[in-house]
Amino acid sequence: MNILREYDRIMQQEARLHESIPGVEPFSSRILTIPATEMRWYTERIAEVAKNSLVPRSYISHYHVDRSSDPESTVAFESDGAHVNLMSAMVDRAIEAYYGADFGEPDGAHPRTADGWSHKEIIEAIRNHDLPENITGDLPDNSSRNEAAKTAAENAYYKEFIAKYPHDQQHFAARAIELIEHMGRCDTPTGRLLKVADKCSAIFITLTYNSVGRTPMMHLYDPKASQRDIEEMRECDYVQDGFRKASEMWTLDHFTKRKTILYDDTGFFTAIIVMYTLMVEGKWYSWRERTYHA
Repeated sequence: MNILREYDRIMQQEARLHESIPGVEPFSSRILTIPATEMRWYTERIAEVAKNSLVPRSYISHYHVDRSSDPESTVAFESDGAHVNLMSAMVDRAIEAYYGADFGEPDGAHPRTADGWSHKEIIEAIRNHDLPENITGDLPDNSSRNEAAKTAAENAYYKEFIAKYPHDQQHFAARAIELIEHMGRCDTPTGRLLKVADKCSAIFITLTYNSVGRTPMMHLYDPKASQRDIEEMRECDYVQDGFRKASEMWTLDHFTKRKTILYDDTGFFTAIIVMYTLMVEGKWYSWRERTYHA
């Protein structure tokens, strides 16, 4: 298979589908005209950041922090902090691809996003968006959690957290929290960009685990599976002794279930998920191919 040619074919279909949805902006022509070779370079740069999330720090084994059944494992489990680092890299690359490499420069063409956000505000929002999970833990986003309780806990956390900024940084802190709120509501371009990056980073990291032979999977009859998990598993291409890959389940969720792809205004995240799936799995999904011909 020629990955670059296959990428071009799939992205033409994805752009056509996106354009046909009423009320949804077509993918940016700037993203669509980036050559497949360059998009692979973007993807490979992000992949290196993702792989770095899997490298354990040396003190983990030297100081007996690791109490797992495999203390000599050379693959680390992803933390919230690793997720934030990967999401930051994805957003930076998306902004670079869309606005240009000089985004954020005071004398550049785009010192802020089209809807008014600085690079510093965006990175602070990303850095802070999962900090409430220091208290609540990372709750699975599979339709089983109490969203109202989660939002209330986050609001309480941020109200206390924002007071930790110096007085002259209070406005900046409030702006970062405001952007997190836009991310939750998906009601502004930069808020949507962060939402899609947050969800696509989960797909990206599980593909990375696949690439090193440590594939996260779930069984169809797993008692922890939510109803949405089960619906996704029933549509997956990959089935091995009842198990499905998390990367495929979450891609299916992104494209066809919750359809967070609709918030990918530029098309950048669609592009890197298509490219990385081709790089890691060697093929695209038949359930998605069927939508191209429906």
